[in-house]
Amino acid sequence: MGARRWFAVAASLILAAGATWSVAQDRDLVPPDELRERERPATSQPAPMDPKREPSAEDVLNMLTPKEGVAQPIVRPNLPNSVRPTTISPEGQPRNAIVPVDTKLLPDGYRVVDRPGRLQREGDYWIYAFESRSTRQVEAPMRLLPNRALEDMEITSAGGTRGVVFLVSGEVTEYHGVNYLLVQKMLIRPNLGNLR
Repeated sequence: MGARRWFAVAASLILAAGATWSVAQDRDLVPPDELRERERPATSQPAPMDPKREPSAEDVLNMLTPKEGVAQPIVRPNLPNSVRPTTISPEGQPRNAIVPVDTKLLPDGYRVVDRPGRLQREGDYWIYAFESRSTRQVEAPMRLLPNRALEDMEITSAGGTRGVVFLVSGEVTEYHGVNYLLVQKMLIRPNLGNLR
């Protein structure tokens, strides 16, 4: 049997057995792993031994928990060459305030959670006047963006004429130095009389 015939028979037997072998330049049958080792450059790094294990629930919790001592950004960074205002523009300040209000401008994306207050009308805008019992400076009321929750507030308070106290959660936006509140959750605080 000639060398070529023998080679063809050996190759067909290997293929029939389901093994994958390669032919090297010197016409020897070489297993694929050994062929890869021969073709791999000497400077390449070895393949990783074991795949990475799946993280446990405790590992995921540790990754998501903020680390102590590491400052977490709470305000989005400014765009290059831009200056973000930090005080409410005069247009957004209440016109008929009895006491001076805090003029601090909240950043875009700030969250308001379960804050008590009342619905009022000021010019062309519905505003949400925060209720406060602290001795700190009073927060400036925010203009409300129109949505279904605002419509429900208008109906419940009869256009702001009834003394209904709401508990509101939502997202604050900023536009031309004025804060706007998009109400995402609205509850009515029950009137408990003197027990409040």
